Amino acid sequence: MEKKRNDSLFFDIETTGLSPDISAITVIGCCDGDGECIQWFNEDGLSQKEILSEFLTYCKNRKTLISFNGASFDLPFLLAKAQEYGLTDTLSPMEHLDLYRELRRCRHLFPFGRFRQKNFEKYLGFSRKDSLSGKQVIKTYQSWLETGDNALREQVLLHNREDLLGLRAVFQLLCYPALESGEFTVLHASVRDASLQAEIHLEHPFPVPARLEKDCISLEIQADRAVFHENLTEEGMLKHYYPNPKDYYYLPEEDIIIPKSMGTFVDKGSRIPASSSSCYSKFRPEEAFLSDQQAQHTFLAHNICYLMKKTES
Repeated sequence: MEKKRNDSLFFDIETTGLSPDISAITVIGCCDGDGECIQWFNEDGLSQKEILSEFLTYCKNRKTLISFNGASFDLPFLLAKAQEYGLTDTLSPMEHLDLYRELRRCRHLFPFGRFRQKNFEKYLGFSRKDSLSGKQVIKTYQSWLETGDNALREQVLLHNREDLLGLRAVFQLLCYPALESGEFTVLHASVRDASLQAEIHLEHPFPVPARLEKDCISLEIQADRAVFHENLTEEGMLKHYYPNPKDYYYLPEEDIIIPKSMGTFVDKGSRIPASSSSCYSKFRPEEAFLSDQQAQHTFLAHNICYLMKKTES
């Protein structure tokens, strides 16, 4: 989670619409890893060039921008406005981490259907004081311009501020792709009660307890610790799932896989393309394996990756 250090900024914008050609920026907000927020407010409806210029200058010494769906909306909107006003683009050279895109491949692991930031916030127990929808923010800003009522101004700023703080909370869920990438350390592994049990230390702690389960495998996660279980087959074997099934054939009668490069040596009627659920080898977890943490890590990384894949239909 190095992206959360002082060279990174969470950012979010409010606008009067979706198209930069006919809409204006009303608020630009950013937040650092410590939760300190800075906001630029378009006070009169005509100051988007000024607030954008200040934001671009503020970003000059930062390396990473972090957003939720900012690659599709916030960033293109800001870049279009910068070009419109002839401002120096300090954003394109920066790395952009879009949490929506990062978490999208893990969406089946979350207990909700709609893939919006507020759904993630609710899942994490993040409580908002703001209750405005996106459309209501636009109307509230327009009412502020008409009335000058500071309470309306504060409502718009509060919405943006809580978007930023919610974004900071959602950032914690990068623990999922980190776990899938094998960013953990094996603490202990043993075989008992016809199953392998391994305790691992996570480099990126989970913000909420979680349980993942598929076939004969399960993973119980609590903060920076997780316990992996895999039941042995009737023959006392473990299944080691491989992450690249497209490279293998599965031989159903023999219950084995072979590389596709060896497919010419096998009758076509005896082989089928391997799927994620059939792309495995089997082995006995003997002492050599139980004393080799590197072998354990490779096995666990592959099987956890399989565990986190969407179930084939």
